[in-house]
Amino acid sequence: MTRYHRRFRNPHRKTVDATRRLIRGWSTATEETKWEKSRQWLDEVSPVYGMTAPKLKVQERGVGIGLYHASGNTIYMPYPSITTLLHEFRHAFQHSHPSRMVRDIEDDARAWSLSLYYRVAPRTVRRLAAEGRILFLEDSFPMVRTGQGEQF
Repeated sequence: MTRYHRRFRNPHRKTVDATRRLIRGWSTATEETKWEKSRQWLDEVSPVYGMTAPKLKVQERGVGIGLYHASGNTIYMPYPSITTLLHEFRHAFQHSHPSRMVRDIEDDARAWSLSLYYRVAPRTVRRLAAEGRILFLEDSFPMVRTGQGEQF
């Protein structure tokens, strides 16, 4: 069974610190503030990996939940989302470092983004998974039956 949230165990300390700042106050922030925090995160984390920070643009809603366009080094998202930002950043990393390319880029992006998010905010990730707000976590957090209902 794939445990995406456990695959990358040692993220760079600067990335962890920047991600903590990104998440802090997210649930009560305005959409404008979330976009700004996302751009700041990209600007702060990209140099850690020796890359130019991807641009971040609003994508038309209803077209998907996010994508990375390599030719423009641009991440598109319809709304601010931590999981999508981390996932699409990993695609930018993959494109920026072709010598480190993996066979399954989606699997790698899921694992890196969920490992980082879980490292920084495990309770939040568990809650979002229980609410069905994080995709692909069924492999990461198998639900088990207990006397008090389902738990992780």
